[in-house]
Amino acid sequence: MNKVMGGLMVLFALVLAIAPAFTDCQSHGKMLTTADGRSIAMKCHWAGIAEIAAAVPLGLAGIYAMFGRRKDTLRFAGIVGASSALMGILLPTILIGTCANPSMICNVLMRPTLLASGILALVSSAALIMTAREPQFAPAGVAA
Repeated sequence: MNKVMGGLMVLFALVLAIAPAFTDCQSHGKMLTTADGRSIAMKCHWAGIAEIAAAVPLGLAGIYAMFGRRKDTLRFAGIVGASSALMGILLPTILIGTCANPSMICNVLMRPTLLASGILALVSSAALIMTAREPQFAPAGVAA
């Protein structure tokens, strides 16, 4: 079970890191033009760059989950994965955000992809934490 959850965490980390490169506004040639004529990247581009910072620990936690055997290691990998997945959700929604125009590609494609990947990574991490729990001790005199 931990190999499956770890593999899913690695897969979702790859989606979080790679998807913005193809679905942000800058990848489609759209940039902001300032008053002095310079072109600068939009918010969605910076959210996509920041997703790499959330995806790296998520991917590493997934690798630890795939190859780890101790319950402590699996539980810690699940906690790191869950916190990284939560950051992957918060970056395009609350922390940085995406463009203001709802019809832009970052709002139509990038944001839902990142949210779905982040939520699924969070579920995978939570499942890893739950399977790595210590067994409950039976009361004295009762066989476990």
